[in-house]
Amino acid sequence: MKRLVCWLLPAVFCMSCGESRQPETSVLTVDDDTSFPKREICLQDIAEVEYVPLMTSDSVLLGDMLPESVSDEGIAVKGSQFKDIYLFDRTGQQLQGYINRCGQGPEEYTSIVSCIMDWQRREVFIADFTSLKVYGFDGTYRRTLLRDADMTALILHDLDSRHLLCAREQKDATQPYRPYFRLSKEDGKADTLTVTVPRFLASNRKVLWDDGSMNMAYGFMPLLSGCEDRVWLTAVALDTVFRLHPDQRTEPVLVPRHAPTTDDETPLLYFRGMSDRFVWLSWTPRNVTVRMSDMQAGMRERNPVYMYDRNSRTWCEPVYRNRDLATDTQDVSYIDLSSVPYGYALVLLNPANLVEAYRNGDIVGEKLKQIAATLAEDDNPVLMLLKMKN
Repeated sequence: MKRLVCWLLPAVFCMSCGESRQPETSVLTVDDDTSFPKREICLQDIAEVEYVPLMTSDSVLLGDMLPESVSDEGIAVKGSQFKDIYLFDRTGQQLQGYINRCGQGPEEYTSIVSCIMDWQRREVFIADFTSLKVYGFDGTYRRTLLRDADMTALILHDLDSRHLLCAREQKDATQPYRPYFRLSKEDGKADTLTVTVPRFLASNRKVLWDDGSMNMAYGFMPLLSGCEDRVWLTAVALDTVFRLHPDQRTEPVLVPRHAPTTDDETPLLYFRGMSDRFVWLSWTPRNVTVRMSDMQAGMRERNPVYMYDRNSRTWCEPVYRNRDLATDTQDVSYIDLSSVPYGYALVLLNPANLVEAYRNGDIVGEKLKQIAATLAEDDNPVLMLLKMKN
């Protein structure tokens, strides 16, 4: 279950360190308020920073692809054509594996819709449009877990050493249903979880066509959210965000003050992620009008992401800065929480931008300056790994 491009996520301003921090397990009640102030946040103030350049060669050209997984065991990046996966070591300078089994055969995938790394088993679970197959790090086919399935409608996440966690939405359901199930990594057997969603809820979209016609559509909300080693149940009709433990125990972590199941006008909570200290979320309007011409042009609404600091007990709309850069022309516009372990975040630094900043003398951090001095504009990106402070 992996994510997507150009929205703001984690980080926070260091305030009022003398106040006691709420326990990690405390349940946070949130109002659907969008009047929080913008606040400039220096990433170095809220995280320990590590830069990891990814090796570049004639056969390893990635483009601006976010990693699928970053862990102590390695870094996995999907190729820009969605056909292959590069498995780097933790330094980003050596390949420990490569998978390219794109094709039409029974042991191949047609495209990579989503993928999950199991670094301990040294296996990669790859979903195309109709199947879920398993490969070794050397690209060897091992087994097929799902066949003839609509994989675009299935959300996948790593749960434990033996299972994947899956979720499938039931569009228009008016009665309670159970969308979550465990999937065996060995044989694909499914085990439905007892978590029950009372009914289907989504953002209602009124789509306007250029000829004046109109039709209705749904803006689906994610049923799952996760990072490398944790997963949360985020179905908005649950009226609560739960952490799901490997033993299937659920732990409430976030509750909207106005429950969407009882208030038809309240916006829907979009959970973006959390650490021990910080929570990130946005609000999706319950009813939205969009123009088809805007959608075809690639335009889409961007709901601001808000951040809560448990230390200061304050909300803000963060604007991120990198202290290793002298100007704000290279501001961070995307921070990823899903491909890293809990308590970490990730920023992708464009090599062409770094080369330009180096030529202009705008890089002041010595480590980043050393990396930029050796870069070419078409090299692979540099990872800025953030270990969030408490």
